[in-house]
Amino acid sequence: MLTSIFLKAQEATNNGSDPTATQKWGSLASVLLVISFFVAPGIYLVGNLRDAFGALSYDVADFLYGPVWAASLITSVFALRERLGGRAPRRMSLALLAAALAAGAMLSVAFIRAANRHYHILHPELNLEHSTTVLVVWTTLVAGMSAVGWHCLGWTLTLIGSAGWTTRGLPRLLSGLYLAGGLASLFVYLNPELEQVAVLLGLVWGTWQGILLWNGTPGEAHSPNQI
Repeated sequence: MLTSIFLKAQEATNNGSDPTATQKWGSLASVLLVISFFVAPGIYLVGNLRDAFGALSYDVADFLYGPVWAASLITSVFALRERLGGRAPRRMSLALLAAALAAGAMLSVAFIRAANRHYHILHPELNLEHSTTVLVVWTTLVAGMSAVGWHCLGWTLTLIGSAGWTTRGLPRLLSGLYLAGGLASLFVYLNPELEQVAVLLGLVWGTWQGILLWNGTPGEAHSPNQI
């Protein structure tokens, strides 16, 4: 199924889609990605469910770190794939696939958080927030799915950084930031503190990526046999 989706996307690109429009959409998606990186963790950190708008603020955070993050990541990676043209088609196709997997994992995290929270709100008589078993299971499940998302994002960034570096289709420093962010993201599942490093790097490469896509044009296609 995923293969058919990517083949259809490739066919649509080859059949005359506007490359400039795609780059602009990729730029806007990059901005939304940066906003998601910055705003959602802040809400999770300082939010209070017992406030008047506590539940709504958490819903906004879930929306940003779930659907918005997922759609923005896939759109921006698709724009980067088009920008690099045929210079690294295999790596960029794999990067797009990894981005889709990361998006799916982060969507799952957002939906699990939202479903769990609203179930607690709808059934206060169960006192689930005082159940150690419930809290341990919920925390473990969310942390595990989040680690999957970060790991897949790590592969996405590593592939983009590698493609940008070897083809010179992206600035060397930006390619280095992708690689650094990718390495940090890959090992969040081993050291959760690396998530903070990955988020900070995401703010930097995401902002630069947005500016680059807004001002730039897609690269010329090269031999499709290159990796």
